[in-house]
Amino acid sequence: MKVAVIGSGPAGVYASLELAKSNNKVILVEKEERLGGTCVLYGCIPSKAMLHPIHLASELEKIGKKVIFDLEELRKLGQEASFRLSKGVEYMLEDNGVEVIHGVASLRSGLLNVNNETIKTDYIVLATGTYREVVKGIIYSEDLPYLNKDFQSVIIVGGDVGGVEFGWMLRKLGKEVVLIDKQPSLLPYLDNEVSSAITNYFSKIGVKLYLNRSVKEMKEKEVVLENGEKLTADVVYMTFGRKPSIQGFEEVNHNPFVIVDEYLRTSVSNIFAAGDIIGTHTAHEAMYAGKIAALNITGGKKVFNKQGIPKVVYTYPTIAYVGNMEGKCIKINLAEVGRAITEKETDGFLKVCVKDDKIVGAQAFMKDAEEVISLISLLIRYNVKVSEIKDYVAPHPSYIEAITELLNRL
Repeated sequence: MKVAVIGSGPAGVYASLELAKSNNKVILVEKEERLGGTCVLYGCIPSKAMLHPIHLASELEKIGKKVIFDLEELRKLGQEASFRLSKGVEYMLEDNGVEVIHGVASLRSGLLNVNNETIKTDYIVLATGTYREVVKGIIYSEDLPYLNKDFQSVIIVGGDVGGVEFGWMLRKLGKEVVLIDKQPSLLPYLDNEVSSAITNYFSKIGVKLYLNRSVKEMKEKEVVLENGEKLTADVVYMTFGRKPSIQGFEEVNHNPFVIVDEYLRTSVSNIFAAGDIIGTHTAHEAMYAGKIAALNITGGKKVFNKQGIPKVVYTYPTIAYVGNMEGKCIKINLAEVGRAITEKETDGFLKVCVKDDKIVGAQAFMKDAEEVISLISLLIRYNVKVSEIKDYVAPHPSYIEAITELLNRL
C-alpha cells in the first residue's frame, strides 16, 4: 500500500513512522526546507529551550542565588535545539524507509499533485498544521528565537499560551513587558481561581496587563487600543492568529478546521487528517492523532480518544491542566506539601475535581505541575476510581503527594 503524508510536523512524522512499521510505501511531503513543522522549527522546541535557563534561574532565586541570562544566549539555545531535533527527524524518517519530498502538495479532483506532478496513492494523511497571515512590520512570537534584535521594552498582543510563556520569560530577563488581551483575565478558559492566580502573579512580577482591551491597530513600535489609547515600546509581538492550512485541499470538508470522524477520516474516503489541521493545538495530541490515523489506514478501528490529555504552559511556577472542572472540587496549597517546604516552593496549588468516584479534572499552578497533572491525566484516561487511587503510595517527600493528600480529604 502507498500512502502520502502531507506535512512533517508531529502528526505527519508519527503517522509516517506508524505506517512504515507495516511495510507500507510512505511518501512524506514537506514544503519547508527543514523537517519538524511549526513545533520543531518555531514553536514548542525552540521556546522550551529558551525557557529552561529561566526556570533554573528562578529555582536558584528561591535559595538566594542570582544567575543572569541575556536574550541572545537564549536565542542560541533555541536555534540549536531546533536544528538538532529537525536533523533527528530527518534521520529517523530515513532509517524507517520514509521517502521525503520537498514541495507544495494539493488535491485536485481526488488526485494528489506535488510540484506539478501527480502522485498516485492509496491513502493520504493530511497533517499540514496551521499558518500565520503575516502583516508587514509586525513581529510574531515564533520569530523570537531567530530575530537578531535586542530591546528593553516589549508589547505582547495576545494572552494565550505563547503570550503568557514569552511574557513571563521576557519579564524575568528584565524587560519592560506590556501584555494586552481582549479577555478579562489570562487563560480565562481555566478555573476562575486558577486564572485569577495566574493573572495576579503576572501583575506581581511587574508585567503591565491591559486586559479586557481590544486592539485597533498594530505597528512596529506602537499599539492603538480600541478606545484610542496609544502604547509604545521598542518592539511589538503578536502571539495569536494562526489558521488551519487547508490551501490546496479545499475539497476536504472544513469549518475552518478539517472535519473528521472519530477515526480521523475526512469527507474524502481515502484521506485522513491529524494534528493542528483538525484543531488539536498541542504537539502531543498531534503525535497521538498521527498514530491513530495510520492505524486506521492499515485496517484498524481505533477511536481518537480525547479524554484525559494534559495541557502545559511552561512558566514558573508551571501551569498544567486536564479534564473538566465539575463535580466536587477540592484544593491543596503547596505550603502544605513537605517537598515544597524543603525547596522553598510553597507558592501555588493543585485543584482536583471528583464526580461519581472518579477524577474528572485537575488544574495546577505550582512547581512540577507538569508531572503531577500528567499522572492525574493517566488516572482520568483509564477511569481509575478514587477509592482505588487512595491505595496508591506516593514517594515522600514529593510533589505527587499533593494528589494523595488531597484525595484523602474526601
